[in-house]
Amino acid sequence: MTRKNILNSLGTISHEKALEKAHKEYDKYMKKHLTTAEQDYLDMLNKEIVEIDK
Repeated sequence: MTRKNILNSLGTISHEKALEKAHKEYDKYMKKHLTTAEQDYLDMLNKEIVEIDK
């Protein structure tokens, strides 16, 4: 739009690291925004995993 260079350098983070961080942030976001049914389902699965480990 302004015909100016916005990114003048290559940056300091690799593509893989950027994707890894994006996935972690998305996971944190989704944990905060689960519906009640989704949260109940995950809680049930976690209980079953604990029972299997015993």
